[in-house]
Amino acid sequence: MSQINVVMCSGFSPSSRLVRKALRRVAEKKDIKVISVCPPDAGLGKYIEEIAGLDPAHTMVVEGCDGCCGTMGLMLQGFTASRTVIMEKVSAVDDKAIDKAEESILSALKEMGQ
Repeated sequence: MSQINVVMCSGFSPSSRLVRKALRRVAEKKDIKVISVCPPDAGLGKYIEEIAGLDPAHTMVVEGCDGCCGTMGLMLQGFTASRTVIMEKVSAVDDKAIDKAEESILSALKEMGQ
């Protein structure tokens, strides 16, 4: 199995915090590299190169809501991931919501061969 790049939602909403917490749990179990689109979108060269060097077949996006900031940030860099997981919006981040998000992410990783 090869490492999967996971581009995460980068907002500050409860849904964004949910994604980050779920990804921390997933990272303890699976070989993933979590990436934010904020640095490349800010024009930081090192991070633009990182995005350009990603393999679309081994890259997925986890969105906190249907605003899809991660996907749009990648599109600004001319990149399209092979898989996108969009979480339902939440108003409060609790263990039940984190568990559900973690299950969704793990399921998507399984489909990608991880």
